[in-house]
Amino acid sequence: MTKSMITKHDIYDKLAGVSERDLQAIAVFIDFVRHQKKSQGKKLIKLEGVLKDYDIDFSALKDFKDQSWRHLEREFTDG
Repeated sequence: MTKSMITKHDIYDKLAGVSERDLQAIAVFIDFVRHQKKSQGKKLIKLEGVLKDYDIDFSALKDFKDQSWRHLEREFTDG
């Protein structure tokens, strides 16, 4: 067995005794970690044309994204 297969098997064994509600919370956390990992490789956007040299604040989009994740977490934890 490869190291990753052993690790997956160990994780499966540890999750065997966890309640359904806790499993849902763990799944939400895993999705969140995956999302964070993807967003670390952000690409810079260079604006051209009429928007060239303007500073655009994307913090509202970040807040919207964070609120969306919180909604998902509540949905799974409220069960």
